[in-house]
Amino acid sequence: MDVQNAIAEAFAANGLATDAEKLALLARFMNMLLAWNEKINLISRASANDAATQHIADSALAAGFLPPCATLVDLGSGGGLPGVVIAILRPEIRVTLAETKEKKIKFLQACAESLNLQNIRVFDAARLMPARDHEILVCRAFAALEKIVREGKKYLTPGGKIYAYKGRQSSVMPEAGALPKKLRRRLVPYTLTQADGTHSERALVIIET
Repeated sequence: MDVQNAIAEAFAANGLATDAEKLALLARFMNMLLAWNEKINLISRASANDAATQHIADSALAAGFLPPCATLVDLGSGGGLPGVVIAILRPEIRVTLAETKEKKIKFLQACAESLNLQNIRVFDAARLMPARDHEILVCRAFAALEKIVREGKKYLTPGGKIYAYKGRQSSVMPEAGALPKKLRRRLVPYTLTQADGTHSERALVIIET
């Protein structure tokens, strides 16, 4: 099965829909992700076998919970997940991909250029000082919630929100419970349907800063 059909099937299995142009862009992005993953560590080799579900559909599924916004930062963007997927599906949002590792920065820049994503800005978080000019922060497989909040505040406007992609709800509850009481937070569980029809529990942690 080719990449575009794999993504289409993963989207259908998870109740997601998009148009042909965006689907083609997602396929081109996934092809780049898999090709670069042979040279630098962007995603695990095991998950690469079902990247259409594990990475593209999962990024899109949780992105469905995002409110309307103009500016968003993907903290520790790495392989562009979920930031590049959001930029493709939500072209009205200006997306900043914040990353510290030089090889991954080059990959993100190559994606933005090759896919002609005018709404993406790649930010070298190791060398530049962030500005608090983003309404929403997303992150996936980045760090514990305490670190996400600490680092995320450097990018967010006052009252900005964090959307942290996490694993099953039961495993993330202790992390969420350890956050300062003054931070309003809620856990939104969702289910990711795998290619073989099995289901994986996921949770999105939404934090108001």
